[in-house]
Parts: sequence; structure tokens; C-alpha cells
Amino acid sequence: MKNIVKRLSCLSLAAMMTLTLTACGGDGGETSGTLSDTFTYAISGEPTQLDPAVGSDSVTSYILNQIYYPLFIIGEDGSLQNEACEDYEVSDDGLTYTFHLTENNYWSDGEQVTAADYVYGMKRAIGMGAADSYYSYFLADYVLNAKAHNDNMSDVADMDDVGIVATDDFTIQITLSSPCPYFVNLMPAGVFYPLREEFSPEHDSSWADDPTVPTNGAYQTTKIDSADEYVMVKNEHFAHADDVVTETLVAKVMSDPDAQLVAFQTGEIDFATGVNNQVTKVYEGQPELLLSDSVINYYIMLNAYSEDTPALQDVRVRRAIQLGIDRTEIVTALDAEDVYYELYGYVPKGFEGVNGDFREEADAENKLVYTDKDEARSLMEAAGYNENNRLQLTYYTNQAADHSTIAQVIQVQLADIYIDVTLKTGEIRTFFDDRENGLFDMARGVMSADYMDVSTFLDMAASWTQYGHVTWGDEAYDTMINESRTIEDNTERLELLHDAETYLVEEMAYTVPLFGYKQICLGKQGVSGYISSPQGNHVFWYIQVPE
Repeated sequence: MKNIVKRLSCLSLAAMMTLTLTACGGDGGETSGTLSDTFTYAISGEPTQLDPAVGSDSVTSYILNQIYYPLFIIGEDGSLQNEACEDYEVSDDGLTYTFHLTENNYWSDGEQVTAADYVYGMKRAIGMGAADSYYSYFLADYVLNAKAHNDNMSDVADMDDVGIVATDDFTIQITLSSPCPYFVNLMPAGVFYPLREEFSPEHDSSWADDPTVPTNGAYQTTKIDSADEYVMVKNEHFAHADDVVTETLVAKVMSDPDAQLVAFQTGEIDFATGVNNQVTKVYEGQPELLLSDSVINYYIMLNAYSEDTPALQDVRVRRAIQLGIDRTEIVTALDAEDVYYELYGYVPKGFEGVNGDFREEADAENKLVYTDKDEARSLMEAAGYNENNRLQLTYYTNQAADHSTIAQVIQVQLADIYIDVTLKTGEIRTFFDDRENGLFDMARGVMSADYMDVSTFLDMAASWTQYGHVTWGDEAYDTMINESRTIEDNTERLELLHDAETYLVEEMAYTVPLFGYKQICLGKQGVSGYISSPQGNHVFWYIQVPE
């Protein structure tokens, strides 16, 4: 989400939206005349529980983003925007961060939000442990003494030695175990959200099913029905409540992209977050089609440690799969001009590199994957496969027309290199669970940036981030990622991350990059006042919807 920058901006989102109202990177037109008091949008599946320490996928974030007010958010251009944090300082040694919080921050029941609430939220996430709180590693891997408490699932009361303290009601001090040039970039994540101890007990998420639990965002839940819809009403105590003009948000759960399209066309929803690429043809040139740049990759996950498929433990087979696929043919099959681009490494475009864009500078020197069917067949033959001894593999994806199109192209392409592919689809939650637990040969993977640093992608292959079942990466790769975290010089760090990606993709062929793409949304003409960030997130605090 699953899924951005190290620059400090003192411009609050409220002030920014006063200057310009943007719409999903596109032109939704200016809102004028009578405004609706309700905004209805579709999300592409059932969210997990609305516990910020637990909810790590995009559909859950589409709810959490509206009901919590974090220290920072990621803006539409990928920059870090200050919100509950007015400003901060970093010590000369890069280890101690001091955050100064706004006093204009209130829970939906009128209680003031304090630094202690943010500290409790962070420490509680650490104590949830890696298995329950995936992104707790944003804290455990960087904050002084946090790792042991994360491993032991400690109680907050036992975390006196953890480097997170409230020095007064509106100041937080965070001490790192070693310098990290992108640490603040991590802080829009839910594990940094504030929580009230009396409502949000430790080691449990059942409280998050109660829509009356106070939150401090622009909206407060009044209905939680994970199979149908989430209803949120304006939080009159929100820091920028005067700028919130829409009284009610309704998030409709619609896993079928075609259902979202129909609902949009009939007026049931004002905004569709998950539609098929064919809407680019249907709405070409129309203001309802909203395209925005994103930092997202689409790739094939290979279960390199599967006991059921030992062939994938052979790097020659994995490399053959990479070389047997024509990315241009896949992009052509998706038939959405200007939305997709071929991806020749794991990291998509959009990240700072040594001298420009990280992906583009790597491709200019050496494309890590390419198409060469002859070389792919030679590798397969060296591994013992040929026309009379074909490899049988299953490719697993969740149900969606675009995924099906991609899967069918892959099936045909790999048939040319002695691989017979059986296609398998599953309901999205079942698919996610199976993939996390290593119950696949090959599976589709899509990742959006969690923060705007290239490490957000390259960390994914490290063994410690794969809590369900390790399917890719190795000790050598882990060592490179760990070493990159100790380097203070950013140029040197990025050069090492280029080396790590080369090892991951070209040398060991643990993953098969396919393409990157823009976000595709549909919005009612005239809808404005929201942010869609490059990580694929949406913030609807200041949404304006014409009648």
C-alpha cells in the first residue's frame, strides 16, 4: 500500500487549498453555484479494521485519511506537507528530532489532542508487533530501542527506554538509533497517528469497529459496514473545520471496477477510485476523466523459496521468465494511451536519484530487464526444460478485467519459452492472504510508494518486511539494504541502492518488473478541493461537490 518526500513545508493543506483547488491531477472544472452537502466515493474492496497501526492497504487508507489528522501528509506533487506539526528541528548528529505541534488540534468529542496522544499511538504500534502492525517497522527499524519492544510485543508502560517522548503537551522528541536522511518522510503513515489510550487499548483492534470512537480528522465515522459502506460526518472540532464545506462523506465498497463505472454513470457515486483502463476511451477528452502522475509499479512476484515449485529456486528459470516477457505488448494490450509505461527495473519513475530520476538514470546505463526469447529459451534448456519437458506454473491474481488481460498476455508469452501457465483468480482478500502466506507460484504484485524515497520500494524485498512468508530476497540483499541505512551521504546511499536493485532484479531475478502507470479516477464534473498524491492516496478534507 499498500504504497513521500524529505522537504519541510510550513504551508498547511488548508492554506494551500485556499490558493488552488485541484482534482486528482486533472481538471475537474471549477466548483460554482450550489454545493452538495454529501460526497459519495467508491473504494475497491473491504477495508481492514480502522486501526491506524493495522490498516496498511490502499482501500483502508481511503477511510483513515479522512478521520485522522497526522503530523504530515504527502501532497499532490509528492512534497511533505506540515499539518499537526508546525515545524521541527534535527540535531547536528542527525539523531534527535524535535517536533512542535499545533495547539489547534481537537478530537471529535472536543478534547484537545496532545503530544502524549501521538506518543501513545506510536508506542502502541511498536507493541502490536510486526505480524499485526506491518508498518511498525517504520518505527522499530529506526527509533532508539524500539526494535526489541517490537519483537517482544511489549506494553507501552514498559517502553521507557524507547526514543519517543512528549517533552510537554505540544512537543515530541524522537531519537533514532542511527541517522536516517528520510525519516520524516515516513511520518504520514498510520503508525504515527495519535490515539486516545482510553478508547484504543493495546494489542487489540476490535475497538476500531466502533464508529463512535473519537478521531481528530476532518471527519468522524457514524457507520461502519465493511461489506457495504462507511459513513463519515464533519468533525466540528477539526483544526480547519471552517474550511470543510461538505457535511457527509460516504465510502461505498465496490470491488468490481465495472460496478464503479455504472454507479458513476447513474449518479450513485461522485467519485470512482478503482476503474478499468477502458474508461480512458469512454471519457477521453472529458473533464470527468482524472489522470494523475503516480509512483506505482506492476510486477510479477516469483515464489523463489517455494517447496512446491522448486523450479523457481533456479535463478536461470527466474531470469528466463523476465526475458520471455514483452512489456510493450502488455502495455499495448491494456490499450490506454499515456497511462502506462514499460518498466525495466523494480523501482518506478518518480524518485530522486543521483543526477535526476532514479529509474531514468539507471535505464540510461543498463536496463535490468528486456525481452529476448532466444536467451530465455537457452536459460530454460540449461535448467533442463524444453519442448518435450515443459515447466508447469500457476499465475495468481485477484478478479479484475485489467489483471485478466495482463495474465492472458503473460500466459501466451511464456508458452514460447517452454512454460505452460495456468491462470488462477481469487477474491481480493483471499488473494492477499494467500500471497502473504506464500501460497502461489507466480502472482501479480502492485506497490505504491509509502513515502517519497526510493527505499520504500527496495525495502520490500528485505527478509524482515516479509512477515507472512519469505518469497524473495536473500541475506546478501539484506546486507546491502542495511548498509544503505547507515550511510549519511545521500549520493553514496543512492548509488548503493542502485547496486541493490541490480542484484535484486538482474543478478538474482527475484521479481519481474512489467510497467508503471498513472492513477485513473472518475470524478463528477466540478468536483474539486482534494489531493491525490503520487502514492495513490486521496485526501477529501476540503472536497467540494456541485449539486
